[in-house]
Order: sequence, then structure tokens, then C-alpha cells
Amino acid sequence: MDHFYDKSNAVESLDRIIAERVAIASSPQMYSMDSGTMEKYSLSISREDGDVASRLTQRNEEIGETEEVTVALQGIVSYINLPPFDRSDGLKRLAHIRQTVMLMGLGSTHFQQIVDNCHRSYSMFSRYTPNAKLLPAPEFIGKYSEGRDDTEHVTITASNRFFTPVQQSAGLEVVDVNSELDPRGILAKVDTTKFLHTEDNAVGYYVLSTSGGGSK
Repeated sequence: MDHFYDKSNAVESLDRIIAERVAIASSPQMYSMDSGTMEKYSLSISREDGDVASRLTQRNEEIGETEEVTVALQGIVSYINLPPFDRSDGLKRLAHIRQTVMLMGLGSTHFQQIVDNCHRSYSMFSRYTPNAKLLPAPEFIGKYSEGRDDTEHVTITASNRFFTPVQQSAGLEVVDVNSELDPRGILAKVDTTKFLHTEDNAVGYYVLSTSGGGSK
């Protein structure tokens, strides 16, 4: 993103996309995340034993089970560090590697509402899990400075480590690293007696496609 980047057009496109997604979405959107959305999608917060963790869940009536909910949000991509991994940064560094996407709004009021709703949701989870000792503010919300005038933009970062230390992996299923993510087998060099790739480390990647009839 340099001085040739059309920021005003990007913000306009982002606001339009957010409005469109909220209008047609069949799942929760962070932009409109409020008590009405909780009721509309029959969402609830499930506490873990000891009030040290909680999850946003939804009852799936078709299978009769309660599932963890994914809440969608939109933004302008400003930084990525994603597979495939095609270089080795040293075994010690590889063990702590993360898959990361950073989003920003560049002044978009719609994106700012998403950020505000993230803060409110974080506060809600803090109240439901008093023993979790959450930080006063969510770590995934930050600021990015650019340009000579150091203009600051609020950011949302989605990040997930590729490996879990063995001592923290109790109860988690170990899964294979997809060859599409690690075509050269670089991640296979990590010491599996110390670090494991578990179900919590797996990240799904999807591509939005449009059919010949125009449906997405």
C-alpha cells in the first residue's frame, strides 16, 4: 500500500461490501453484532468449567447439537503472512510461526463499527469468564501508522500459531499438515516431541467463486 493506492475508493468499496454482506448474510456479522443478532441466530455463551473460558455457540436443530459460531467481519487487507511456506527460517523460529492477516478500514465508519462491536463482545466475554483474567483490551485490535504525518489506522489482526507446545495440547487432536500449505516439507522438521500441529492450529482457506448463473 503506497501513495498510489486509491484509499477513498477502497473505503467506498469496503462500506458497500459490508452493507451487502449484512443484508444477505445467513450467519452472524460483526458489523451488526448486538442483542438483536444474538436473538436472531439463537446465539448463546457457553462457559467452560471453572469460568476460565467461554464460547459463542448456536444450537443446530438439524443434528441436535450445539456448535461454536463463526462471526464474519470485513476489512482492507494491509498485511498477510500465510502459507504455502517455501523457505526455512530456522527450526526454533518455525516452531513459533503464525498464519496472520491484518485488516484495516482506512477511515471507514463501517469498519469502525466492527471494531467497536469487537470491543463490546470482548467485554461481554470478560464478564462471563471472570476467572479467565483477560487483558483490559483485546490484543487483536491495534493501530498502524503510515506516511510522513504518521496517520494512525485501527487494525484487526487474525492470527493463529501453526504449532502447540506439547504440554498445552492435552485433549487436542493432532492433524497432518496439508501438503498444499507445506509443499517442501519445511514444517515437518519441527521437533514433534515438543510441538504439535493440532486441530486448534488448523486454518481453513476458502475462495469465493461465482457460477455461470451469477450466484456466489
